[in-house]
Amino acid sequence: MNKTKDLLKSLDEKIQKVQSSDEFKEILKTYSQFHNYSYHNSLLIKMQCPEASYVAGFRQWQKKFNRNVKKGEKGIAILAPFSYKKKVTKLENGKEVEKEIKETYFRPVYVFDVSQTEGEPLPEVDLSFDPTNIDILSPLIELISKEDLNFKFKSLPKRLDGYLKEDTIVIDKKANKTEQAAILIHELAHYYLHSKSEDKKLTKEIVEMEAEAVAFVVMYHFGIDIKSDKYLALYKESYSLDESLNRINKVSSKILGFLEEADINGWKEISKAV
Repeated sequence: MNKTKDLLKSLDEKIQKVQSSDEFKEILKTYSQFHNYSYHNSLLIKMQCPEASYVAGFRQWQKKFNRNVKKGEKGIAILAPFSYKKKVTKLENGKEVEKEIKETYFRPVYVFDVSQTEGEPLPEVDLSFDPTNIDILSPLIELISKEDLNFKFKSLPKRLDGYLKEDTIVIDKKANKTEQAAILIHELAHYYLHSKSEDKKLTKEIVEMEAEAVAFVVMYHFGIDIKSDKYLALYKESYSLDESLNRINKVSSKILGFLEEADINGWKEISKAV
């Protein structure tokens, strides 16, 4: 627990350093313009387009990001609230009184993922890192099968490394094996931490920070320092990783326990010598 706490403190310091740089502040300005959708609309988006990463309306892509929706692309339906006022008659103290009330209803509107658009490129954060000789990916795939989860390699759009949809984890086949291992741990952490009904009300900030913190702890255990600070800098607003320490530690320990049992490329012998 103490080691996890120290690692998360170090990670938090790195995140703050990234966020304070002028270059990253400009990137955050761009991504802050994307709407933070409700849980139900996020579900609708993922159901229709599991690989969606950044979505916006037709006009928003044009006005905010100088991009256009490609011809023939099908919109992703979400529900947007609309309000109107109407006059009603109420009985008060035996007299009829006319009052104006506000009513709200929902109707479908359509948004589009960045992969459905073209034009001025969005600023990118380099999250790639070099592969190592330690094969963590193979035992992780074995762990997934033990959890009765499905696993797929797929060519994914830019800015999307992988995703979890129901009982299937999808990983970008273009990433190197070390990157794929980190992505897999991230999605597996989502499965362990966020697939239950009681976890559905957690914000995007919390779920992404928890999942990536698990990936950071597990990969760091094997001497691989992934770029979690840059990834989490895109999400961190005010939430402290300390609040999720127990959850992160529990899931990290679960994954590490399995990996340590599978003698990864002689890792047991290497760790004894360190």
